[in-house]
Amino acid sequence: MTPSEYPIGLFITDEALVLRSWDEWLAHATGISASEARGKPLTELIPDLEARGLLTRFQRVVEEGVVEVLAPAFHRYLIACAPSLPSLYFEQMRQRVTIAPLREEERIVGTLVTIEDVTARMDHERTLAAQLSSDDEQTRLRAVERLVAEQALEDTTALTGVMGDESWRVRRVAVTGLVRQGGGDLIETLLHALRDSHRNPSVLNSALQVLTLLDENVVAMLAESIASPDPELRDYVALALGAQQDASAIPPLLEALNDPDINVRYHVIESLGQLHALEAVEPLMAVAEGDDFYLAFPALDALTRIGDSSVAPRIVPLLANEWLRDPAVAALGELGNDSAVAPLVALLNAPGSPVLMIVEALVALYDRYESLYQEGQFIAEMARSAINGQGIQQLLAALDAAQVDALRPLVIVLGWLEGPASQRALARLLNRPTVHAEVIRALSRYGTSVTDLLVEQLEQEEVEARQAAALTLGRIGDKRAVPALIRLLSAEAEVAVVAAGALAKIGDRSAFEALLALLSHPNGAVRQAVISTLNSLGHPQMAMRMATLLADTNPLVRESAAKIAGYFGYPECTEQLLRCCQDEDERVRRAAIEHLPFLEDKRCVPALLEALAQGSPAVRAAAAHALAYIEEEEGLPALLIALDQDEDPWVRYQAARTFGRWGSVAALPHLGEVSQQPQAMPVRLAAIEALGRIGGAPATILLPLWGQKSPTWCAPRWRLWG
Repeated sequence: MTPSEYPIGLFITDEALVLRSWDEWLAHATGISASEARGKPLTELIPDLEARGLLTRFQRVVEEGVVEVLAPAFHRYLIACAPSLPSLYFEQMRQRVTIAPLREEERIVGTLVTIEDVTARMDHERTLAAQLSSDDEQTRLRAVERLVAEQALEDTTALTGVMGDESWRVRRVAVTGLVRQGGGDLIETLLHALRDSHRNPSVLNSALQVLTLLDENVVAMLAESIASPDPELRDYVALALGAQQDASAIPPLLEALNDPDINVRYHVIESLGQLHALEAVEPLMAVAEGDDFYLAFPALDALTRIGDSSVAPRIVPLLANEWLRDPAVAALGELGNDSAVAPLVALLNAPGSPVLMIVEALVALYDRYESLYQEGQFIAEMARSAINGQGIQQLLAALDAAQVDALRPLVIVLGWLEGPASQRALARLLNRPTVHAEVIRALSRYGTSVTDLLVEQLEQEEVEARQAAALTLGRIGDKRAVPALIRLLSAEAEVAVVAAGALAKIGDRSAFEALLALLSHPNGAVRQAVISTLNSLGHPQMAMRMATLLADTNPLVRESAAKIAGYFGYPECTEQLLRCCQDEDERVRRAAIEHLPFLEDKRCVPALLEALAQGSPAVRAAAAHALAYIEEEEGLPALLIALDQDEDPWVRYQAARTFGRWGSVAALPHLGEVSQQPQAMPVRLAAIEALGRIGGAPATILLPLWGQKSPTWCAPRWRLWG
């Protein structure tokens, strides 16, 4: 039997609740004929109407014009009678009752009541619910999934009953189903579940999750329960109101601040903080200033969440309260301004102070001033001038004992200080990757005064320490560090790369010979770092030395020299670079070809075109890339052949990109054809990008429409540059 086939009866009363109509279904179900029912007061027909609290429901309908629904899960029935069909679980029919106002124009003249027999539906639900007590998780999971699949449950208590299930899968499905059901009856059920099982964290979390996700006006229904005589229920209603993230929950919570139960007040305070209730600032501050530590602590936390900085001056005196000192420190870090620095530092200078909390608060002030006004240094200077020797000693002691997540604020505050003690403490942290950025920034601020200290760190075993020390020395730029950095060039590849970068920043030409010696280093990253450093030094002997090294027996040296000579376009190296285009080593040939456009020699273009036509795939790709730096008319025919016919996709890829850089209108038809080819996706994308760069109406026409046969992930990547 489907829900639409469930039988429904109907009766009508006048405004005095006297029966005026009684239909045939009701007569059959109750055994009371229409003639017997008509003219009788409803309380005579249903003697226990008032005792069960249902009379007031009818009176509300008549007096206020509302619609009342009696849910079978709570009220069971309106009129006691046997089920229409035999039931496995119920002796009396389970009824869903709707009481609606009967109107004549604007006046309410009575009630219209429908009664639906939902016994069969509840039988079905009860059968599924019985399976929820199975020891087998899969059985419970299937049962709850079938319950959730029902369009409208008559009794949601089965679902609320498994909110405490040991299986998170069962709880998850139950929460989803409860949210889908909705309704005031559900909220009442959840409140009962909170009251009866509030000590079960699974029930509590699931109930609060459902209440948070419901679309209905849950706040109004919860607000009624905040005055319940049951303090435990009020407690969890206060939690639920905060979870709604609805400002309309603030007034009932403010009223509940005076609740006689301290646990209720505690959770009311928490919820006001969650709601960022500005209206609660004054009463919460009064609680914080009171003598009840149990409530003052959450009040300070709530004030911090609300974020009203006007209360910061009133929080400062709480630093003297041993019980409230820590939350007061945290609150000042979030709410205070520069006037909070002095009292925070005064506390830092005091014996036994909570150092970690204070530095976190000072750094929070620093970060906020830096973000809002770019004046974080103002906070740093105020703190530096106020921290005394006792404060410094406590900072250093805290640093030795600090966990990883507490290091950043300590490092930042130590970096504000002067003197060898803080400098050495920071240098010891160069091997801690989690605070590299802060340590390097702090040590760099000291400048050349820490050069010797950092040079010492270059001798450490830890790779991270040597890298960080070298990087810092490069930022400081002190030439006294050059000999030590040169020695570091022979260290591990990752350290040598950083050392070369530091030498580039310092710019001391005394490193020239040591750098040249590394042009044959087997690690490509080291060679590239050395090449970049040599390029930055601009040594006067560079051209002469490159001319010699271009003929070196080591192909790695020749490759590196080709990159340097080609980068500067040294005329003295033209002949050697042209010869390198025919070098026996492919890497040398490729490096020379890539840099030919930077030489002012008429032989360079023919050499590029020859490489494009006859070179290896890597050399042809390098030539296609290098042609972007010559005039279009000189390379157009050869590059069109490469785009259309070269068997290597990376050659065609570089050709397409070069046409894009040229803005070549002549290449449009060729690019359009390539953009439609399904093979070699990188080539296709390069062609589309080139079409976009060239722009104009012809390119727009040729751009492919990414449709059903093309990969949809490419659709948002392209636009026109025209």
